[in-house]
Amino acid sequence: MKKSFFLLLISTCFLVFSSCSNDDASNPVIGSWKLITWSIAIPVDLNSDSKFSTNLLDEIACDANEILSFDAHGLAYSSNTFNPELSISLKDDTSDEYIIDVTCDEGSIGFATEYAQIGQESVSFNDAVGVVSGSRLSIVYPNAIKVYNETFTEVVETKNLTLIYEKN
Repeated sequence: MKKSFFLLLISTCFLVFSSCSNDDASNPVIGSWKLITWSIAIPVDLNSDSKFSTNLLDEIACDANEILSFDAHGLAYSSNTFNPELSISLKDDTSDEYIIDVTCDEGSIGFATEYAQIGQESVSFNDAVGVVSGSRLSIVYPNAIKVYNETFTEVVETKNLTLIYEKN
């Protein structure tokens, strides 16, 4: 009787533990991601090093310590969210000469929001979709950046904001 009860107990434990899936380990979105690219797809040389880059993190002195995290319960949160003040204008009578002014914000901000899983390697949150490719997470905010005329009286175009994170 003891032996039968012991076998029943072990069988039950095996069924319980084997039925629990380990989705967290196989879900590439879950975890922490460090911001490595903040781009509006305009090559600039704001730091005057003679190297143009579309990644503003390479060109400005603002601290970019943003960590974006996704947990297994559908919550996305960010600490030290990178959010510089950005002013962009298109030089009058040109189609590709931009005047860009960046001001680093002091202090830190963050956010927490729900996310929705879209397939195995994509998430939706804050009106954007993030896609995982290897150890990188790319998020595009369509038309998020306004470009003004040189006198800042009219929006002449918008640019997508692309953020790229690397898994910690």
